[in-house]
Amino acid sequence: MLLIDDLLALPFTGFLGIFRKIYEMADRELNDEAYIQEKLLELQLLYEMDEIGEEEYNLRAAECETRLNAVRQAKEEVESEGSEADPGPGVTGEGEGVTEKSRAA
Repeated sequence: MLLIDDLLALPFTGFLGIFRKIYEMADRELNDEAYIQEKLLELQLLYEMDEIGEEEYNLRAAECETRLNAVRQAKEEVESEGSEADPGPGVTGEGEGVTEKSRAA
């Protein structure tokens, strides 16, 4: 009976896999700093080879730079929230932290 259930669910699991892959690709395109930089370099190469005009280059480069700045800002916000939540080892927030002199005493 389990085999029949697996066979009936196969098309749906296949679609789920496809949708996951589409999501991963879209997420990478929107949020991966290295991918956006790669696209910006590719755009610059197209411009230098005269395959696109200056107006199109400026428009698309501005879009890439805007996305790149947004990704960097989001990373900074996440890092700052993480550092506020977890001050790190040896930090209690009260008085002075543990120093080498206080350990020896």
